[in-house]
Amino acid sequence: MKPDVIFVHAPSIYDFREKPIMFGPVSDVVPSTPVFEMYPIGFAVLSDYLEKRGFRVRILNLAMRMLKDKKFNVEECIRKLDANVFALDLHWLPHAQGALEVAKIIKRQHPDTPVLFGGLSATYYQQELIRYPQVDMIMKGDSTEEPVRLLLEALRKKGNLDGIPNLTWKDKGGTVHCQPISYVPDIWNHSRINYGHIIKSVLRDRDLNGYLPFKDFVRYPIVAAFFCRGGFRDCSICGGSRFSYKTFFGRKSPAIREPETLAFDIYDASRYFSGPIFIVGDIQSGGQEYVDLFLNALKNYKVKNMIVFEFWKPPSKEVFEKISRAISNWSFEISCESQDDFVRNKFGKAIYTNEKLKECIVNGLKAGAERADVYFLTGIPFQTKESIMGISDYVKYLYENLNGHRHKLLCFVAPLAPFVDPGSLAFEKPQYFGYRIVKKTLDEHRKAIQAPSWKYWLNYESEFIDRDTMVQATYDAALALNKVKLEVGAVSQDTAKRVERNILKAKEIIAKIDEIYNLNIPEDLKMKKYHGLKEEMRYYSMSTVCEKRELEWNVSTLRKFKIRGIIRALLS
Repeated sequence: MKPDVIFVHAPSIYDFREKPIMFGPVSDVVPSTPVFEMYPIGFAVLSDYLEKRGFRVRILNLAMRMLKDKKFNVEECIRKLDANVFALDLHWLPHAQGALEVAKIIKRQHPDTPVLFGGLSATYYQQELIRYPQVDMIMKGDSTEEPVRLLLEALRKKGNLDGIPNLTWKDKGGTVHCQPISYVPDIWNHSRINYGHIIKSVLRDRDLNGYLPFKDFVRYPIVAAFFCRGGFRDCSICGGSRFSYKTFFGRKSPAIREPETLAFDIYDASRYFSGPIFIVGDIQSGGQEYVDLFLNALKNYKVKNMIVFEFWKPPSKEVFEKISRAISNWSFEISCESQDDFVRNKFGKAIYTNEKLKECIVNGLKAGAERADVYFLTGIPFQTKESIMGISDYVKYLYENLNGHRHKLLCFVAPLAPFVDPGSLAFEKPQYFGYRIVKKTLDEHRKAIQAPSWKYWLNYESEFIDRDTMVQATYDAALALNKVKLEVGAVSQDTAKRVERNILKAKEIIAKIDEIYNLNIPEDLKMKKYHGLKEEMRYYSMSTVCEKRELEWNVSTLRKFKIRGIIRALLS
């Protein structure tokens, strides 16, 4: 049966297998590789929503297929596909080049089939994006399930597209039509992440790699449950902030998942996987009553998986105690951005002191958390080299206050890269944050990400630290942090040695790339020199500022997939 829609996820850079690229540490603190093969969870949500309403849907993680098989032929794969619509995500800008290149191939192989884009970046750049010849439609906003259903229904019946909310499209004459973002649900209960549905789709389409969310998922099956859509806070560099959603995506307030529904989402995921379940979003933003209702509901499900909480601000001791009474296997993470109170508070996520953060970590671990992860960023507004280099001293101070819990704290540092998000406060009002935005259009970002090093991708400059210094300070801060973690026993000696070697080698390669970049020779000769570094560039773009597996929480059992639950899903 011909699918109504195939959702296609492209790699960040289409020809990553051939190009010499120093991705750097841009993906070291997320599950995916530097080609960002993790497709948006919206694909899974849309697939379940549409299939329940009579449409045939397929997901094709093209980035994964390309990663898994060096000989995988993209053109041939796309040529064999057939659908009423091909839909690509452009949620975050690192996919600008890859998504547009894949769209070109789709259009070349299927010139009469509409190509649809969606995601926050696609919404922000709709007027520029729709002018690309390989783009026919853009579905805007953060909640597109019902508008996409209406679109597929109209295409089935060859009907008019004018009344479909959130849709920008061009007709055969090239005229652009733009419907406003009018479908913005206040509560997010109309759709869900149905992992059972994805399992059945894998079997039906006989394509495991095309549905896998990231490269190491089979070894480490971490899944997510989402607290909300929209932003509660005005993080200065985030395209998913409250300011961004209100200004560009039609959302005046976040759509919160009802507490009982969120608890069921977690339980449902636990029926298929034994890996960690990560709650995306800070449940404290729903208020104390929300926290209580959610934890009570989750307690009744008796989920044994590791539950990981994300916090935007330090919880109170009472919140941790409530979590501990509700579930027995849990951890938490908090991205404090900086150990500098001034820098952190200017960042805009939450205002609190270093002492408050220390109390939070101590209270959480004492309450029974298996682990606490703390994240720091480099390149953020008002941050200097001295501020970046102070991260390791503060982390050492944290460890000194943990006594018997030292092994349960892990800290990470990563750069704000490759882009300050379009639509964020810092992108729209850079002068207030000491920034200068040097790449503004979609095409400028598309071209930037093809440069030989992540250093040249950055779309911002700061008056507080120049680009060269920020890149070097990122590596140096990671070196110092790695040393602290070794001293306190948070990482093994072997891990610390590998991280140190990788950082020093990455710095060496960056210097070589800079030398070539500044040569006054033709571009083809530069490219030949870059190719001489290609394998080193690839190797030292993974597990650089930390060992990738440092990020991983314990899986509670050796059996990572629950066979009974999977069989029930297949038979249902």
